[in-house]
Amino acid sequence: MQPADLIETAPGLVNLNQENPSQADLNRALSTAYYALFHALCLNCADTRVGSTENDRSQPAWQQVYRSPNHKTVKSRCRSNEMSRFSRGIQGFADTFVELQEKRHEADYDLFFSLDRSDVLIYIADAEVAIGKLQESDLRDRTAFAV
Repeated sequence: MQPADLIETAPGLVNLNQENPSQADLNRALSTAYYALFHALCLNCADTRVGSTENDRSQPAWQQVYRSPNHKTVKSRCRSNEMSRFSRGIQGFADTFVELQEKRHEADYDLFFSLDRSDVLIYIADAEVAIGKLQESDLRDRTAFAV
């Protein structure tokens, strides 16, 4: 799953041609933005720990590392004081990850939670920026973050 594909898909779920998108569409767009962040994290973990090209890595090992992050554990680590050791780009990614995971949980589980189109579009843009910050961070920082 490519994070950029998810970021590209999310605005379409908001039904930009529709005056009032449904809460279901808005919730799905927010969830898609969060999953773009999650898959960017998974990709970072697998690429930095196993290798970023098929010729340089064991595919089964890469896939195992890609699938290993746990949403709850990642959120906890992103909130920890240890994040202060990382670059601002990684810290920004971590902050956005926590925020969007919390918003996604509200959207999925709180029956009285509602979103509007402008907020969802901001969350999507925030996710895209955060992914860029992670990808542009120094390899050593990205590797340490993966660990």
